[in-house]
Amino acid sequence: MRILKFIGVTVGTLILVFLIVFGFNLDAVITLFENSDDLQDGQEWVSKTTSLKGLTEYIGQHPRNVAVVSRSAVNPDTTISFGADSAHTMGTLSNFFLLATYARQVEDGTLDRGELIPLRKTDRYQLPFIDASSHENAKNALENKGVVTQNGKVPLHELVQAAIIYNDLAISDFLYYKLGADNIRSTYEVMEVQSTDPPLPFSGLYITINPATSQTTFQPHYEKLSALPKQVFRDTVLIHARKYQEDPAFRARINETFEAAQGLSMQFSSRRDALALFPKSTAGELSRLMLQLQQNQLISPAVSKRIKGLMDWLFEQQSLNSDFKFYGGLYDNRMGLLNGIDYGASTYSGEPFGQAVFFDSLQVAFWFHMSSNLMHQDYQQRLMWDPALRETTLQQITN
Repeated sequence: MRILKFIGVTVGTLILVFLIVFGFNLDAVITLFENSDDLQDGQEWVSKTTSLKGLTEYIGQHPRNVAVVSRSAVNPDTTISFGADSAHTMGTLSNFFLLATYARQVEDGTLDRGELIPLRKTDRYQLPFIDASSHENAKNALENKGVVTQNGKVPLHELVQAAIIYNDLAISDFLYYKLGADNIRSTYEVMEVQSTDPPLPFSGLYITINPATSQTTFQPHYEKLSALPKQVFRDTVLIHARKYQEDPAFRARINETFEAAQGLSMQFSSRRDALALFPKSTAGELSRLMLQLQQNQLISPAVSKRIKGLMDWLFEQQSLNSDFKFYGGLYDNRMGLLNGIDYGASTYSGEPFGQAVFFDSLQVAFWFHMSSNLMHQDYQQRLMWDPALRETTLQQITN
């Protein structure tokens, strides 16, 4: 009887979280019913991870799904390294390379941070129902901040900041083309990046992975895309992104397809699996870049300080100053994926760290649990100031 009660409470909690996230309406209920099997996946870990100690047990038992690298700038012996060289999906962590390219170009004088950009230009990159609320939130925040001119223009540096704070895919795509793929590639060379895929426009990625745009179903579509050489897949994504901007007929067809399904024509587990096609990186490489950034050694001191000036919004807006002397980071959260990169130093030890953490291809129920509680952010931040959590993590990954 106790087991049945526990299962009932667990399922009920997942349903409530789902409805809060997706809304109390008929479409949400239909989606919930269609994904009922997926919402059972990983339930056993929901009860086991009511604390961060339980989360470390998950980390130790799922080396293919998790990577954790936490590097100290002053004491290399305290480094935590788990799955450092395994490739994991970046999601919007790829924005870091847009940030670095932006900062580098501003510092060398080839880009004007104050250039006024028509806000409507960013709307062109927004696919129907694909993180659309993030784009609206970013635009509303810019309006409320008073940085939008009477004719609807915004300074470039404000757009960059909004893209980071709100994980706005449309602004990210605008910046991808504004900065230019060649300049982004040059940034990779300057930073000596070896294990990280170059970013791709999110509009092109979602058009490409959506089976409905090719009038097929997920599994054969996914297998076909997975079999493509990496460069062919990248070229396909770039072609779709460009056609979406330049071909009115193609754009209309794509919009109609996404609107008909209110987004992707895919189950939750399929949306998770499709992220494996997105650009990847490793926790080892990204944590190295975070450590260099923290020490003002990424590209140049001036570039490092400019990047940190954009990444420290978490410290300023989330009241982290009770635990940190300084802190900056980027996070992503999408179906089955939770990750983050950050740098900082706690108020207790003053020891500076650079970190990268990936939770990838998570079970659907477990992802909902972690996502609703922002567990990955809490875990990553506490790794910098909680010696007990570091010790527990080390014990689990050693076992």
